Amino acid sequence: MRESLVDLTHEMGIDFDKFVEGIAKDKSDMEMAQEFGVPEGTVSHLKNHFFRFGINDVQGQD
Repeated sequence: MRESLVDLTHEMGIDFDKFVEGIAKDKSDMEMAQEFGVPEGTVSHLKNHFFRFGINDVQGQD
């Protein structure tokens, strides 16, 4: 099971709601990195997680 985006942003000290708002406003990785005080690579990774898996990625049996 993968961690949810909520958990990942929390671990990085990023406000989840503001992160999703930044995606909705189509902010660049650089803009968001500056806003949250993290490297651009971190923002890029979190965005990729969001677009690939969504907010929560729950795996289990059918």
